[in-house]
Order: sequence, then structure tokens, then C-alpha cells
Amino acid sequence: MKKNGQYVGVDEKYIPEDEKYLDKEDNNEIIDMVNKGINTAKNYINDKDNQEKIKKTGKKGLKLLKGISIGYLIFFGFITLMIIVIFVFVIINMFNTNKRVEDLKNNSNEMVDRMNDNINKEYNSREINLFNSELELFTGTQYGSRISSLLDIVVTKIKKNSSHLIEIVYKDATLSNPNDIIKLKDNFEDWTKYEVSFDYDAKGYINKVTIFDKK
Repeated sequence: MKKNGQYVGVDEKYIPEDEKYLDKEDNNEIIDMVNKGINTAKNYINDKDNQEKIKKTGKKGLKLLKGISIGYLIFFGFITLMIIVIFVFVIINMFNTNKRVEDLKNNSNEMVDRMNDNINKEYNSREINLFNSELELFTGTQYGSRISSLLDIVVTKIKKNSSHLIEIVYKDATLSNPNDIIKLKDNFEDWTKYEVSFDYDAKGYINKVTIFDKK
């Protein structure tokens, strides 16, 4: 850089020989300006009032920096806390959602089971009623001809439903074999009255027919 036609702040090897040095007057002017700046700074710093101002300014700066640091810490702490809360909330919601889904699944299964039980019970009830209804028509006092019809129905049911055996009890005889029951028919007179009663198993099926001579 040139000042007053001379180079300032440039390496001497790049300055022509005839232009290497500033004028002595300009050089003294620069030196005076630098010295004045240094003296002014020294005087300002040495002044007690200025030292107090510098201290106060420094303390304010430190407080400001501390405040900013604490603010950042609080801010980041708050953000971290919010992230943790949100994470916990999401986990809890996932757990609750899974639990609700599991509960709904269990409730659905229970409903299906109850429906199946009801269907099975209704089906079984109809099946039991159908099985018993033909026989129950003969409850009470019956003529011998009706007793023969009753025994025919019993034989048919025994043959069709081997899981539901029926015993015929007459006097001292207890019969469950279809052939023996058919032979028993010969013991009943068509116009003689007899008394008929039934017993039931645990499921409700008739499992015993008792025939009495009516007195």
C-alpha cells in the first residue's frame, strides 16, 4: 500500500530501491499516532473508574454467558424430558392398545364359545326332546296294545342310538337286549291296563321304562 506516494506494509524486496523508505516526516507522523493510541489505552485502563467499568462489564458479560448457558441447559433439559415423556406415553399407549386388542380377542373368543355352547345346548335340548317325546306319550295308564307299541319304539331307539341304552323293567325282569324286549311283548294283554313311568340319565335322556300291572 502506498501512503503519500510511498509503500507502507510491503516487503522491502518488492519495493523499488528508489521508493523503499517513507519520508522521515511521514514516518514520524505514523509513529506518533501509534504511540498516542497506546498511551490512550494505557491511560484508560489505569483509570480506577474505568477499571470498575471494565470489571462490571466483564461481570455482566460472564453473567450473560452463564445465563445463556443455563438457558440452553434448561432448554435442552426440557426437550430431553419431553422426548422421554413422549417415548413413555407411546410405550404405554402401545401396551394399552395391545391389551385392548388382547381383551377384545379374548372377549370375542368367549362370545364365540358362549354362542357355541348355547347352540350345542339348544341342539342337545332338541335332540333330547326328540328322543324322549315319542316315549313320553306312553306315560301313565296304558292298555296292553299300547305297551306293545311302546316296546317296539324302545327297540328301534336302542338299535339306532347305541349310546343311549334303555332298560325295560317289568316285574322281576330288567331287559336291555332288543330281542329280549320283543319277546316281553307276549306278557301284555291288549285290553288290560298297565302303568308306565320313566327314569332319566344325567343328560336328560330316558334310560329306563318301568311297567306295572295296574291294580
